[in-house]
Amino acid sequence: MSENKDIKATGMDIPTPPPVAPKKKKNTKKIIIPVAIILAIAVVVTAVALIKKGIEKQKEDSLNPVIVTDINGVPVTNQNGEPVTVIPQTEIHTYTDTNGNILTTVVNKEVAVTVPVTNEKGEYVTDKNGEVVTEEIKYVPTTKAPDPIVIGTSSVYETDPSGEVVTNESGEAVTSVVEITTIPATSNSDILGTTAIPMTDGQGNTAVDEDGNVFTTIVELTSNPIAVEPADIEWKASRGGTQSDYISSIAPLKNDGYIAAVVTNSKDGNYKEHSELKYSVPYTVLTKYKKNGDIDWETVVGSKKGMTAITTVVPTDDGGFYAVGYGKNVGGVTGKGYYDGVVYKFDKKGEQEWYKTFGTSTVDLFNGATLTSDGGIIAVGSVGNNDGDAKGFKKPALESAACIVKYSSDGKLLWKNIVGGNQDTFNGVAEASDGNIFVVGDFYSGNLFTALGSSDSAVVKFSPIGEYLDVAPIAGKGIENFPAISACKNGGVVVVGRSNSTDAGSTESFFVADLASRGGYDSYIIKFKNDLSIEFANPFRGQYDDALTSVVEAEDGTFIAAGYSNSSSRDFKGITTRGGDDIVIASFNKFGSLSWARSFGGTKSDSANAICLGSDGGYLVAGKTLSNDIDMKGIAQYVNGKSVGVIVKFPE
Repeated sequence: MSENKDIKATGMDIPTPPPVAPKKKKNTKKIIIPVAIILAIAVVVTAVALIKKGIEKQKEDSLNPVIVTDINGVPVTNQNGEPVTVIPQTEIHTYTDTNGNILTTVVNKEVAVTVPVTNEKGEYVTDKNGEVVTEEIKYVPTTKAPDPIVIGTSSVYETDPSGEVVTNESGEAVTSVVEITTIPATSNSDILGTTAIPMTDGQGNTAVDEDGNVFTTIVELTSNPIAVEPADIEWKASRGGTQSDYISSIAPLKNDGYIAAVVTNSKDGNYKEHSELKYSVPYTVLTKYKKNGDIDWETVVGSKKGMTAITTVVPTDDGGFYAVGYGKNVGGVTGKGYYDGVVYKFDKKGEQEWYKTFGTSTVDLFNGATLTSDGGIIAVGSVGNNDGDAKGFKKPALESAACIVKYSSDGKLLWKNIVGGNQDTFNGVAEASDGNIFVVGDFYSGNLFTALGSSDSAVVKFSPIGEYLDVAPIAGKGIENFPAISACKNGGVVVVGRSNSTDAGSTESFFVADLASRGGYDSYIIKFKNDLSIEFANPFRGQYDDALTSVVEAEDGTFIAAGYSNSSSRDFKGITTRGGDDIVIASFNKFGSLSWARSFGGTKSDSANAICLGSDGGYLVAGKTLSNDIDMKGIAQYVNGKSVGVIVKFPE
């Protein structure tokens, strides 16, 4: 079995165009898909301008320029610090050359667009029949574009006057050949360079052609930074050194601050005092924070003979906590395999009470855990073989599977179960109010349900004694990764994760219609009832890769989720504006609808791994950062390009 790795997008599956009935070829026209997209963009931009300026000034204001943003959503500026603007008057042609490189042709054109008329409230004006009133606005290029150079040809579909694709007698789509051109670049001593930015339609969806290639437009760039107001927080703290460090989990202790697990590769910086331990890296520092963010104490878990990574901390009713993860030769004792799953129990002062390992002769991991109503602990993850603690489950040799294990509060193994097939793994677990257990995981084998893509996700239901009951797939033809689950006060569970499946027309995929991914990874929140039927499922998406990695239910029954993204449109409009990935927090109401979203970060990449409610109100988000500016100003970065763990306390 291979170790868990961050799954990266491999591109979208482009659905095959549906067959159409043969039609007589008459009055045909060529589909130049970029034109339609540009017109759609122009319509929306114009409509927004009209809403702001009023009905009487529609024609004048429709020519107002639009502020351009770079690939991170940051407004582009000139050397005077002024925003770079463009008027949507270009026709974009995107094609792939013989080496597989996506190239872009930009042609300035005079275009006429029809825009809806709106009143001062932004509402559409309708006639007596209820039809939206429109008027035509003409955009004229402000400068003459260089003459285009023909560099090749491309086939385009032909359509009849109704817009349907024309077919021949055999039912095949009719195409014709058009020239592909490019525009020579112009020089300007005030410009540092150019970049291609994705184009979007009026809904913020990334524009693509029939082959799935993203349409882009060329804009000029300068190096002037944009000022961003820091976010409103109560406190923030970081821990780390010169190597890569991150916080994997955080939880509120019973009436006394918080416990965080810092997985570190450093023996300097904040951890200079731990260098004498000579632990193998990574090791984990369990840090107790007071309510105001000051450190109370730290406890280190590790081994000179191998690494130890804590993935989850779980508070107990007596003020102590469990720490669950995996390691090699845990406690300095030769392990059962390369990695073993491990469960530690600590008291409220950070003193270790006991630890237990669970493993086989290969790689075994605990990725998540939850406290049970009787004070015990359930840990979930994967095992790598059919021997050791996995013996007796009749799994094929040297094939991994998902595992679930329960220990009593004094460390006694109460029960265990192993399900699925090779590379299947559990990520998180929650105990429902009726005692049943729900686990979310990622699946590759197809043993529990029919696999649709290279990685599917699912929620699996177990009885209070660990018996397998049922499974609810969250599967598409792309890649799914759902790392977090939380029990709900009114029954059922909520899960969050991401997918890049776009499966229009599929009868098997979860990701169809409004749930289909719209460019890169989209993130999702899904609530399951106790019988594993779906109560709600909603996307939380931008134009780039988005991920939700953790979720918690607030006291009022709403949900707060955390993750990361560098998107700036759709649900992320006006949110992520700092640079690279930002930490993203989103609140959803009881029905799964987005209430608000905010971001936190600096000009480099930042991400969240965990979220918990504050013991004195608000909530805490933990993860890692490469930044030390804007929201991360004051964070100690010991080496450029290496992360440190970070915690942020937000108010209500």
